[in-house]
Amino acid sequence: MMALAHLLPGGSLAGPTSFDLLVVGGGSAGLTAAKFAARFGKSVALIERERLGGDCTWTGCVPSKTLLASAERAHALRTAADFGVAQPATVSVDMAAVKARIGRTIGQIYDADDSPEALRALGIETVSGAATLVDARRVSVSSGGGGTATVYEATKGVVLATGARPRPLDIRGIASVPHLTYEGIFSL
Repeated sequence: MMALAHLLPGGSLAGPTSFDLLVVGGGSAGLTAAKFAARFGKSVALIERERLGGDCTWTGCVPSKTLLASAERAHALRTAADFGVAQPATVSVDMAAVKARIGRTIGQIYDADDSPEALRALGIETVSGAATLVDARRVSVSSGGGGTATVYEATKGVVLATGARPRPLDIRGIASVPHLTYEGIFSL
């Protein structure tokens, strides 16, 4: 396996631009593919345009499951008498504390599993920028700001795991009404 490089400011790698596997998309599917390949000793570069972790970490699985865990605790307290457990007169939910817990949980998961540092410890290099598929084995990555793009080569293959976006609703008048998607609901 080749010596791995380190991410430099601006998203370019100092060192090799050829890897066994290039993974485009740093969400749950891309992270899984990159980690799986790295476990088998393959050199891997993981390319992400926005933030590693994707929807699951930032706007989907992690925040929603953390919110549900808080709701389940409140429900358990409110229905404790049904199980023969004395309950307080009232149960209140401190939404600021719930939101803080969601933020802490996201941060813990990101730091442990999704951050460039955690991925580097597994032998995975991260590249920050917008990817364009050049051909079956090459991906061009631009970091924005009008700089030049860097072309990365995959000797074994390219995995495209580019994630999801909310689909605009096809409802007359929706554009004139404030509404939320999964990308914005947890920032309330």
